[in-house]
Amino acid sequence: MSKPPRLTTGQFADARMRMTLGGLGFDGRPSGAPVVAPIAPPPRPDPAIALALRRREWALDVAERQRALSPRTGGVPVVESLSSDDFLDHFYAPGRPVVIRGAMAGWPALAKWTPAYLAETVGAAEIEYQGGRSGAADFELAKDRHRQRMPFDRYMAMIAREPGNDAYITAYNNAGNSAALAPLMADLGDLPRYLTPASGMMWIGPADTFTPLHFDLTNNLLAQIVGTKRILLAPPSETGRLHNRRHVFSDVHDLADPARLANYPSAKAVRHFTVDLAAGDLLYIPIGWWHQVRSLSFSVMLTYTNFLWPNAGHESFPEG
Repeated sequence: MSKPPRLTTGQFADARMRMTLGGLGFDGRPSGAPVVAPIAPPPRPDPAIALALRRREWALDVAERQRALSPRTGGVPVVESLSSDDFLDHFYAPGRPVVIRGAMAGWPALAKWTPAYLAETVGAAEIEYQGGRSGAADFELAKDRHRQRMPFDRYMAMIAREPGNDAYITAYNNAGNSAALAPLMADLGDLPRYLTPASGMMWIGPADTFTPLHFDLTNNLLAQIVGTKRILLAPPSETGRLHNRRHVFSDVHDLADPARLANYPSAKAVRHFTVDLAAGDLLYIPIGWWHQVRSLSFSVMLTYTNFLWPNAGHESFPEG
């Protein structure tokens, strides 16, 4: 085997100089030559942190399996005219969802709010809605980009012709629509067992509108006035399987879409529940519960957050 050539004293000094300059950020190339920054190795995960995260996921999963032993705590029960104390003790304080029927009995809106009545009552007052959603994968992340305006009667005529997810009045548009939709408020009642006096946030759209999988930073009470919505719910214990990289949204997007589940196999094991919310139903969704919503027909719904009890969580949410 041949021996490597020995460096002369000058060559050795030159090599040491290049190493020294390299450590100071000089690479010895001619001026103007492209500089390629060295690629830093990825940080090694801290074994203690990784173990703590696995134990947290274990504790959440065990607790959810324990709750599943009872149909009242493990699923989404359907109850009639729940009292204020029972709602607080069994659902609001423990953070468990529930469907409540009968609480909106007698609200004129349940009988009056046909598409024709809504269009006639609000008329040509300009409203704000979310438009151009169908061609945008990030329509929920980029809500401001989708703000559009139109006379309400024209909006109603448009969604009658074009069902789908392209145009939707959502809670995000509530501030811009309160004046235009004010004539409808006389048809709504109150929910004093659960809420303080305040208006809800309106959702009006055709069949097939879709809100992708996410959780909210408040407790929500959904009041279905017209039509039916299918809601899939998953408890916070499933967060580790749902690829939550961006704010409150899941990259899985849709737990009912086989193609999405093929891309995110961990989501196939997510424990979830399906609720078909019909006119006259309330659905309580606790803070942190994952949910996605699809309209099965023309739909009008209100979301309320003004509960009788504290409804905080967004202030301490860890942004990433």
